[in-house]
Amino acid sequence: MDALEAVWTARPDDREGLSLGRIVAAAIALADAEGLAAVSMARIAKALGFTTMSLYRHVGSKEELLLHMQDAAVGPPPERDADPDEDWRPTVERWAWGTCARMRAHPWILQTLPVLGPPATPHQLTWLEHGLRALRATPLSEPEKLQVILLVNAHVFGDVIFAGAEVADDDSYERLFTTHLDPARFPALIAAFAGGAFAEADDPERDRDSRFAFGLTRILDGVEQLIGSR
Repeated sequence: MDALEAVWTARPDDREGLSLGRIVAAAIALADAEGLAAVSMARIAKALGFTTMSLYRHVGSKEELLLHMQDAAVGPPPERDADPDEDWRPTVERWAWGTCARMRAHPWILQTLPVLGPPATPHQLTWLEHGLRALRATPLSEPEKLQVILLVNAHVFGDVIFAGAEVADDDSYERLFTTHLDPARFPALIAAFAGGAFAEADDPERDRDSRFAFGLTRILDGVEQLIGSR
């Protein structure tokens, strides 16, 4: 059976002992704790107290497992996001923050997503459905609605990627600017550094939220202007 088809046809399994649900939960816990590279059938089997081969009675391949993990970690969107009576902007904004919360909780999800392909698992498509519903009363064309949701989603991905990047410590970064950057060649960078643009935040998590909110507001301002022009 195709790995994606297996995700769509999987049924809830609440039986005691080894089950698909327990395997996926253990794999997610391992990825959350040590990263996606740590996830292997052997590690999962050891964590659950079963043999590696016994896992294959419930999941056909590592590819299938990753799809199950991705779908379970993304989870379903809040039902309120599908409210047909609410204006598009607060709905899309809440959709973006909800998506961001899921990705921040499980940043390894990005490594399992197709970069160029469309979302394909049940929960992924439910999130996309809710995002598109938020725009259904607008005059945007169907391709434009999809592009808006994909743009917002790209902003979410950027938040996760930026947070996972290794950043140089303040002292070494300051030396880079003060020692190696020629003001005649990099006047805008020097001005940004002097103005505190690269300063470490007192509260990194709040600063991260502020950056995300700033970008999301600018995106939605542009969408609002586009809608208003129709």
